[in-house]
Parts: sequence; C-alpha cells; structure tokens
Amino acid sequence: MDDKNNMNLPEENNTTPEIPENEPHSETQPVKNAQRKAKKGSTIRGIKIAYAVAIIVALGGAVTARLATQSALGDLSGDLTVEAATTKEATLSLTEEPDYQVRQNLTDVPDTRDETSAEAEKTTAEATTATQAQTSPYAVPYDDYYTLPLGTEISRDYSPQTPVYNATMGDWRTHAGIDFEGTEGAQIKAVAYGTVTEIYEDTLYGTVVEIDHGNGVTAKYCGFNGDTLEIKASTTVESGQLLGYLGVVPCEKTEIHHLHFEMYYNGENVDPLELMGK
Repeated sequence: MDDKNNMNLPEENNTTPEIPENEPHSETQPVKNAQRKAKKGSTIRGIKIAYAVAIIVALGGAVTARLATQSALGDLSGDLTVEAATTKEATLSLTEEPDYQVRQNLTDVPDTRDETSAEAEKTTAEATTATQAQTSPYAVPYDDYYTLPLGTEISRDYSPQTPVYNATMGDWRTHAGIDFEGTEGAQIKAVAYGTVTEIYEDTLYGTVVEIDHGNGVTAKYCGFNGDTLEIKASTTVESGQLLGYLGVVPCEKTEIHHLHFEMYYNGENVDPLELMGK
C-alpha cells in the first residue's frame, strides 16, 4: 500500500506519548513556611506596637494628672493665709515665718479684781470641782465641801414623817431639821459658800438666817441671838465663816440649847446630814 498518507508508519510512531504526572516543585514548601513566619512576625510586631502605644498613653495620662494636681495645690497654697493674732489686720503666707510668738505667756498684766471677788471666784471653782467629783443622790458637792454649823453633837434627829414629842409645846409633831447641841453663845458657822438671802424673826424659831448655797441647796439656821449677828442680808459667806452666836429656839426652849438647822434641795425639805454626806 502506498505510504503517501503516512498510513504505513512504524508502530512505535503511532503510540501516544506519555504525559508525566504533575509532581510538586521541590521549592514550594519552603516558600509557604517563609510566608507563615513572615505573617506571624508581622502580627507580633503589631501587638508590641499596640502595647507600647497603650503604655505611652497611660504614662502620659499619669504625668498630666500629676501636673494638674501640683498646679491645683500650688493655687490652693497660694490662697491660704494665717490671720495674725494681733490688733493689726494682717495675713501670713504658709511659707513665711510669723513675726510674733504663738501662745506666748502674758506677764505684767495687772489683776484688777479685789480680794473679795478673787476669793469668791476661787471658792466657786473649788465648789464646782467638788460638785463634779460627788456621788451623792443630790446634784451638790458634799463630804470635804460641807462643814457642820455647830459641833458634832445632835440632840434631835431629822423626822419629817414620824412625830416626836415636843416638851415645850406639849404635843407630838414632825421635826423638819437637825438640832445641833451647843451652849448659849456658841459660834454658828456657814456650812458652805453661799449668799445670805433673808434674816428675820420667827415666832417659833427665833432669829432665822436663810442662805442660798447654790446648786439648788438652801439652808435655814434657826436660834441665833439676834443681837450678835455677824452678817447681813445679800452678803456672801465662805464655808466655815462665822454667822453669829447661839441663842434660843422659842418652840424648843425647854430643850438643851441647840441650833435648829434645816436644808432644802430644789425647794424640797431633805435630811441635812444625808445631803451633806455626814
């Protein structure tokens, strides 16, 4: 047959050539690893940059706040002044030394009080101290504050509810005070500091002296010799001061000579010995 149309080519020439498999190129894997590493490095750098920016912002805010605080304190300290304790109108900066002595002791200041008022103030202060230290049911000082008006012997006790026999009057009656035994002409003394409010003559109790001893306490001293009084109304007396001399209590004149002594607390009759803590 005619070969003209290449119909009679050798057998090997008619075989379809084999196409090789598309195997991966040997350099592909290293490229991918490099890309991943580069991406990871870029992410880390971004985080570091963001963290650095945050720190810078925080530090900047702290510095700004500190500067603002210092500025505010500076303005405040500039406004603060100390008023000088003098007759002049002046102020001192807190950073300046005062030109005067603080709490200085004053000397050579004349005492314009007379002896009576000075002593009265001293006694009042002592009485106040005693009042604060007392433990009596009454709101008044006692014990070392009160003195007895006439000796220590008592001829008749306080008996405001139970009647006792009165030989002079020939009857039974209550006894609103304490009878301090004494001899005619014996000294009668003030039991505490106070003011003489009244001096008068009473039909039953003779010459009576009433004294306001303060803190709601008043006292009636009955049985003076009216001609021997050492005090006058509206005058002040000290504890233990001589008031006068013992005379007679008309309603108890058959009894032994004595001072009839009554005390009142806020207008209510009380046991003198209990109030004075004796």
